[in-house]
Amino acid sequence: MSKAFIKAQEYIREQLRKGVPRVTIQERMPEFEADSFVVNRAYFIGKPIIGMARNMNVKFDKNFIALVRKFAKFRNLDVEVIGGGIFLKRGKEVVAWLREDFFGADEPTLFEELGREVYGLGSNHDRKLKSSLGESFLELLADSRSGVRFIAFMFVLSLIAAALAAPFATLPSYMPRWSILLIVPIVVTILLYLVKIYAKLKRIL
Repeated sequence: MSKAFIKAQEYIREQLRKGVPRVTIQERMPEFEADSFVVNRAYFIGKPIIGMARNMNVKFDKNFIALVRKFAKFRNLDVEVIGGGIFLKRGKEVVAWLREDFFGADEPTLFEELGREVYGLGSNHDRKLKSSLGESFLELLADSRSGVRFIAFMFVLSLIAAALAAPFATLPSYMPRWSILLIVPIVVTILLYLVKIYAKLKRIL
């Protein structure tokens, strides 16, 4: 999220250097996207409050306000609730503005923390990304040719890793050092085949 914020921040600074009126910047604010997050609004309340405007799937109620107060408390920020919005302040200066359909801040770290901890944006994105990677891995193993090739590759890779680690491994006295060259690749192969079976069953079901 902070990457998109920084892009927007640089744009606003450039426009101000060119002498573009703040009202014009606010009205013509373009979208800046990075890592699937969009920053598309800027409001000039002292410092520019830069943020994301969209349906945030939150309800502006006492629970939401309590969550924001807790968030602000840990950062030594003051909370001011006005109408359907919440202003976070540091002294008299507004550093963030939160609504049902918008949240913004005056700097990228605070913006990202608000998105993650108050609106749950970053955590959802991470979960989706991890889920997508996991599904891709299972699809790879479930495929007949690709799965076998991947397991064969991992067998060779684990064999090389075992050979490199063998001189430094601590083994029981009854176990010869070369046995690690068999144990590690076999265990890795068995585990991957079990995952492959699971992936195939999941695809069928």
